Amino acid sequence: MENDDVFTQITAKLKRVSQSGRDLEMEYELEDEYESIETSLLEGKSSVDPGKMGIFATALFIVGEMTGSGILGVPQALAYSGYSGFALMFLCVAVATYTGLTLSRNWMHVRDQYPRCAKPYQCIGNSAFGKCGEVAVQVCANVTLVGGCCAYILIAAQSLSRFLFIEFEVDCIGYRTCVAIMALVFLVVILFGSGGDSLLVPVLATVLSVTFTLLIIYGIFQTGKSPNFQPYQVTAKSWFLSFGKFLFAFGGHSAFPNFQKEMKKPRDFPGSVIIAFLIKLVLYIPVGITGMLFFGDCVKPNILHNIDPQFKALNACILLLVAVQAIMSATILGNPVAAMIEGAIGAPHKQLFSAKRVAVRIGYVAVAIVVCEAIPRFDLIMALIGGTTINTAVFILPSLFHIKLAKKDKWLTFKKTLDALSITFGMGAGIVCTYASVSHIVDEMNIHTATFNS
Repeated sequence: MENDDVFTQITAKLKRVSQSGRDLEMEYELEDEYESIETSLLEGKSSVDPGKMGIFATALFIVGEMTGSGILGVPQALAYSGYSGFALMFLCVAVATYTGLTLSRNWMHVRDQYPRCAKPYQCIGNSAFGKCGEVAVQVCANVTLVGGCCAYILIAAQSLSRFLFIEFEVDCIGYRTCVAIMALVFLVVILFGSGGDSLLVPVLATVLSVTFTLLIIYGIFQTGKSPNFQPYQVTAKSWFLSFGKFLFAFGGHSAFPNFQKEMKKPRDFPGSVIIAFLIKLVLYIPVGITGMLFFGDCVKPNILHNIDPQFKALNACILLLVAVQAIMSATILGNPVAAMIEGAIGAPHKQLFSAKRVAVRIGYVAVAIVVCEAIPRFDLIMALIGGTTINTAVFILPSLFHIKLAKKDKWLTFKKTLDALSITFGMGAGIVCTYASVSHIVDEMNIHTATFNS
């Protein structure tokens, strides 16, 4: 009996020692964790895992997003707005740069609240205005991505149509048929992957943009000044239509927080924005000036159509480069929407050809074809999207969110004044640009209807 009591006492002591050991071990673990958190705070570190991209790589993603369509459409935008178009372009760049920096600050304010956020711009909207802010961002982002994707499919289709006509004198394949062909090419590309996680796609898209820009300028000089050159007689409608194209050319803010989230040092994102916009200006201004001064009121919505078709090798090279770049940019813009839909319906993202994934991407391309067939001009889509969702996502929402999220500092009043000016600019631009683009689309549809009926 005594032995049993001794055994019980020994067992109880051992349990207490074991428990003390576990408590001590837990205490050390908590102490280590506390020290780790304390060190992170002292060093200004975040709980969000850093990405892999540097400043220049991030700038390339921004450039590769919407630059190609801007290069082709800027010459007519400058011609239709006259010399005041240069001031308008620089104004759009200045305000877009400010809101890009503002959007960067917004993400830095909220990023620790969403360490695993897949949609950072939406998270900013949610943090500022709850579900309403999130939905507003979601609508603007999706419409912008779909519209930009359709614009690039149309650019690729125009390039294919003109290539066949110049090289093989084939005019039996209609433009709308070319739209369907390039949409199928886009479907094949988007089915085999996103390209969004690889630096190869934006790098190639940027290199192709630079290359065909130089070739376009050379082609303009080779073609020479139009013998019946006259400057375009600028009207209020044409000026506002150009305004919408400039907004599109310097848009892309919907994806900025995604790029910033993937940076090694997210605080360096403002440098990426400035570099990207400088690259865009270096590409846009030379081709815009030469197109405007050489062709005047004869400049086409797509500057490629102004290059003399007798230069077959030059045209072939430019058109193929533009088509490839357009499909790559369409992939950058199209994949996020498809991925979002796949996530909503539970499609397995690791299975390349799962039934749900294939169905979503085929459906997405089918919608793009319908939009392209309904509005078969990429410049009108540029103007419409530029005046509506891009304008909202670029000039209004970043400043609106910043007013709500900004922390107190000595420059807060000045920043909020700039935010108010940006919002006012965006609202005014949205009204006039949307009116001009919708009016132009209606006029085009009436002309096509009259031609078809006759």
